[in-house]
Amino acid sequence: MDKNNLGISYKPYYQSSWALVIGINAYQNVSPLSYACNDADAVSKLLVDELDFPAKNVVILKDNEATKQVIMDTFLRFSDKANNPDDRVFVFFAGHGLTIDGLRGPIGYLVPVDGDSDNKVSLIRWDDLTRNSELIKAKHILFILDACYSGLALQRTVTPGSQRFISDMLQRLARQVITAGKADEVVADGGGPQGKNSIFTGHLIDGIKGAALDSNGVLTANELMAYVYKEVGQDNRSEQTPHFGHFDGDGDFILKTPNREHLSSFPHKEYLVLTSAEETEAIPDQVAQSLISSYSIRNGYKDPSNPNFGRNDWSKRLGEFRRGNSVPSEISKAFSWTSIIFEPVTTLPQPINIAALSDELKNRKVPNDKPYEQLVLPQNRMTTIDSLVLYDNFHQDQSLWDTFIRIDKNGNIECTDTKYTFLERDGIRCFSYVQIIGLIWQSLFFSRHILRLAGYRSGMTMWVNLVGTRDSILMDFSKEPGENNQVWISPFNRGDFFDRDDINKLRCFDLNLQLNSQFVPEGLDEINSFEIIKSFANNLSLAYNHQSSPRCFNFNTEIFPWEQYFNQRRW
Repeated sequence: MDKNNLGISYKPYYQSSWALVIGINAYQNVSPLSYACNDADAVSKLLVDELDFPAKNVVILKDNEATKQVIMDTFLRFSDKANNPDDRVFVFFAGHGLTIDGLRGPIGYLVPVDGDSDNKVSLIRWDDLTRNSELIKAKHILFILDACYSGLALQRTVTPGSQRFISDMLQRLARQVITAGKADEVVADGGGPQGKNSIFTGHLIDGIKGAALDSNGVLTANELMAYVYKEVGQDNRSEQTPHFGHFDGDGDFILKTPNREHLSSFPHKEYLVLTSAEETEAIPDQVAQSLISSYSIRNGYKDPSNPNFGRNDWSKRLGEFRRGNSVPSEISKAFSWTSIIFEPVTTLPQPINIAALSDELKNRKVPNDKPYEQLVLPQNRMTTIDSLVLYDNFHQDQSLWDTFIRIDKNGNIECTDTKYTFLERDGIRCFSYVQIIGLIWQSLFFSRHILRLAGYRSGMTMWVNLVGTRDSILMDFSKEPGENNQVWISPFNRGDFFDRDDINKLRCFDLNLQLNSQFVPEGLDEINSFEIIKSFANNLSLAYNHQSSPRCFNFNTEIFPWEQYFNQRRW
C-alpha cells in the first residue's frame, strides 16, 4: 500500500538528516542587510542542538561563500548525499528576494551574494530549486526563506481541523516551503523578539524551541509554519505576512517528537496531531497531486451523497429482514446495512498471512470479563488471493449473507452487518441503535487484535458507514433504567406511546451516513475506546434529530446496556 504516487514505500522514520543554511549581509550589487548572518548562525545551531541534525551534515554558507554557483552546487550535491528515500533535507535562506511578473504570473527569485536585480541570469529562480529537488531521493525537503517574494506554486493539502498520524506523514512524499512575506511587502531586517534576528527568524526560533509544540510535544513543519504565520502577522513591528504550504506531496516534515520517534526504527509511541490550513497564493495552472485511493474508496464508500454508496461485489451478497403485523416476514436483497472499515495509515511490517490468520481465528479466545472484546465471528469462511472472508447466511435464505468480516493482507478490515443492525418493520426502515454502537465497540477491539498479530504499531482510520439511511429511524434504545430509574421510550416497544407523528420527526434526511475516527491500536483500552464510541453515538443522535443524550446508553447516563446487546444477538 504505497503512500505516494511514485511507487516508493517509505519507512515511518528518518534515516539521515541534511541541511543547507544560507545568510547574506554583505551583498555585492544590492543593499546590505544586518541580521541575515545572525539568522543563519542561530538556525544552524538549532538544527544541531534542538533537532538532532548531525553537525557534519549541516552546510553553512555566509556572505561571499553564498554565490549562485556555490548555492546551486551545494544543493545539487544532496542528490548524492541524501540518497536514501527516508532522508530529510532542510534548506534555510536569509537574504533578499525578488519578484518579476511573467506571462503566467509572478516569478520568484532568491538573490545570492553576487546577484544583480537587473541581471536575471545572476539570480536563483525559485522553480530551479523545485525542479532540482526531484533529483534528491529524500522523501522530505523543507525550504524556509526569510525573504519576500511571490510566485510559489503551492497546493492546499490539509484543511482546518484535520488530524493525521505522525507515521502517516513520514511515509508520504513532502516538499514544503514557507517564505517571510509577499512581493509587495518589506521584510524587516531585525526587530525579532530576541533582538538579534529578523522578525520572521526570531519567531521561527521561538517556535522550534518549544512555542510551536503541540500538546503531545510534537513539532511538524505544518505546525511550525502556522505558528510563524500567526506570530509574524500579529507582531506590531511587522508589515509582512508569510505564506506557506506544499508544492509537492502530502506528507509533513517532522522536526520533533518527545522520544525522537521520528529518528528511530522502533518508535516508543504513535501520535495523532492536529494540522493547520496552509496559507498559499493562487497560482495559475496549478495541478493537484493524485493519490492512490484507500480501501474504503476502492470499495465504494467515498461519497455518502452518492446513491451507489457502498455498493460493491461483496455488499451485493447481503440480505435484509422485513417483517410486519399484516404481512409475512421475508428476506430480500439488502438496500441498507452497517459497514465498519478499518484502514492502517501506514504499511504493515509484512503482509498478513491469510492462511495462518484463518487458523488463528478458529482458535481465538476472548476474555469473559470484557464484553467489548467478545465479538462473535461468522461461522463460514472463504479466502481469495489477498483476503479472508468470514460470513453467515440468513437461515431463511441461504443465498444471502446477514453479516461478513473481510480482512485483506494489507491490514484493511471490514465488519458488515444487516441481521442485527437493520430491519424494515411495518414499512418503516429502522437501524438498531444499541446494536450499531455495540458492534462498533467490539469491532474496534477485533481490529486491534488483528493488527497486533501483524506487529503493527502505527495508527488506524475507522469509517462507520450506514447505507440507505434516508427516511429511516433509529430504534432499539437502551431498555435498562438510568437516571431516576427512568427508561427511554422506543418505537415498537409494547406500551410505549410512540406514534407515527413521533416517528416522522425522527427520520434521517441523509441518503447515507459516514462517520470516522482515528486511533492507535496499541494504546486502545476501555476508557479511550469509550471516547470514540461516545462520539459516534452523539453524531448518530444528531443525524436522527434526537433532542436528548444518546439513547443507546441508559437514560441520561453513559452506561452501555451490554446485557441487552448480547440478548438481542441470540435470535
